[in-house]
Amino acid sequence: MKNYILSVILAIAALLSGCKPEIKEIGPEYAAGEGIYGSWIISKVSQVDLNQPIPETRDISSFFASDESRKMIIRFDKENNAYSIVQPGLLPRVLGTGGTWAYDVMPYPTAISFYTSNGDTISSPLANMPRENDVHFGFNIERSDSCGEVYLRYVYSFNRVQ
Repeated sequence: MKNYILSVILAIAALLSGCKPEIKEIGPEYAAGEGIYGSWIISKVSQVDLNQPIPETRDISSFFASDESRKMIIRFDKENNAYSIVQPGLLPRVLGTGGTWAYDVMPYPTAISFYTSNGDTISSPLANMPRENDVHFGFNIERSDSCGEVYLRYVYSFNRVQ
């Protein structure tokens, strides 16, 4: 009887060990922030009013992204971390016509800083971090009062230009 129970236990153990999933290689590792290089076209613009008890979000894309000639296109180059506004569209000229850019901290950035050609510095929290295989990217531009309290946020969303 003991041999029978031992045989059943060994058979069950053999069956369970055969059911383990096969471990496969995940694929290439994408470096954080490396996917920003290339051209991006505006797809959506939202305005968030933070002064309300419950922040109110308005989609204002119809004005800025209604047709191709009105859409902003921005290009990020790997050399010298330069950016240029390829097509300004109707968006406010907050980023100027170009300049340089940098992430706040690596390897996991949370904000991007734009150093415009007219001498302005704009630090923008990232809405998402673009990896090399991502087609969507975004950042926020915030407006603050004299005490430094953020009262308005613009959320810019972009799609990669193929």
